Amino acid sequence: MEQIKSIEHILDNMDKNIVYKAKKSPLRIFLLFIAGIAFFVVNSVFEWKTNSIFPPLLIVLGSSSVLTGIFQLAFRKGHYVFAENNQRLKSSEICFQVNERDKLVRLIESGNLNGIKELKTSVSDGLKLRLMATRDGKMGLSQVIAYSSNEYLNITTVQSHSFADTCFMMELFQKNK
Repeated sequence: MEQIKSIEHILDNMDKNIVYKAKKSPLRIFLLFIAGIAFFVVNSVFEWKTNSIFPPLLIVLGSSSVLTGIFQLAFRKGHYVFAENNQRLKSSEICFQVNERDKLVRLIESGNLNGIKELKTSVSDGLKLRLMATRDGKMGLSQVIAYSSNEYLNITTVQSHSFADTCFMMELFQKNK
C-alpha cells in the first residue's frame, strides 16, 4: 500500500525560499545557564552563617537553572515559517464523527469547503481535518487524518488552498474550538 505523505513531510521537502524550518532563539537558554552559574558564584563568594538557608537555596537554584537550560537546549522544537512574510505556520485540527469520512474526503478533494459546515463534529479524534496556515491566510495546507488499527493514517494527499479558502477554514476552526 502506498504511503501518503504528511503535511510535515511536504513542508520539509519544500524549497527553502517558500517554507523553511526554524527553531526558537537559544538566548533564553543561555540566560538560564548564566543565572545558574551566577547562583553558584554568589554561593561561593560570600561567607554564610552555618545555619543560613541561603547556601542550600542557591545551590538548588543554580542546579535547577543549569539542568532546565540543558533540557531546553536538547529538546528545542522546530516550527515552519512562510518565507514570503516570515509568518509561522500554525497547526489546527477539527474532529469529525467517523461515519462522515467519505463526505469529508470528497469535500476536501473536490475543493467544496462550504459543505464542511454541515458535517457532524466530534469530541474524539477518530477522524480529523488538519490545517497548517499562516495567520494572514496567505498559505494554507490541509489533510484528512483517520485513526485506524492503533495509528493515525493520512487519508488524503496534502491540499494547498487559496487565500479565500484558507481564511474560510481558519474561521471554521475558530468557531469549533
